[in-house]
Amino acid sequence: MTGAVQVFDELIAPAASPEAAHVDYLSAEEQILLAQARAGNARALRHFYDTHQAQVRGHLYRLLGPDSEIDDLVQTIFARAFAALATFKGGSTLSTWLYRITTNTTHNLLRHRFRRNRVKAAFQWWVGGRGPQSSHADVRDEATRLLQHLAPDLREVFVFYHYEGLTLQEISQILDKPLSTIGDRLTRARKRLLELVAAT
Repeated sequence: MTGAVQVFDELIAPAASPEAAHVDYLSAEEQILLAQARAGNARALRHFYDTHQAQVRGHLYRLLGPDSEIDDLVQTIFARAFAALATFKGGSTLSTWLYRITTNTTHNLLRHRFRRNRVKAAFQWWVGGRGPQSSHADVRDEATRLLQHLAPDLREVFVFYHYEGLTLQEISQILDKPLSTIGDRLTRARKRLLELVAAT
């Protein structure tokens, strides 16, 4: 009978509140540190950095290898973490939260590098005679996209010279422009494309 009463008592007992079921991922010390860091306490922010920077640096090394930008990336990640402290709800450990920021930052970097490398390859495809890369459709497409950023008068000279293989003299005759004008336009076109590569 006692067993039946116990089961009945469990059935009618109030359900545990969401607060009671909440998993506390942060220790009391971490909660205090987090509160101080959110308030802009320099010592708390420094402690946060000192405690976790080896984790962040190690994760970056495993993702990127011996990369020259790791030091800068560590600073970027902690700057983002400090800026986002106010939005951290404690739904994970601080380590997990930092892993997420590190991973997102790394993904953005790798996407940027991939894009930059494609733009560089496209530029080389034009000025380097196109060679074996001409079979790469993505490089050709990127080269075409790059050209759209040139003013029409610069684009036509650049295409005549680098794609059609014409001499400056021949281009001068086709466009009925002085040779000096053609040379100037080609120089300006190359400079503009290099600016686009550098800005990517």
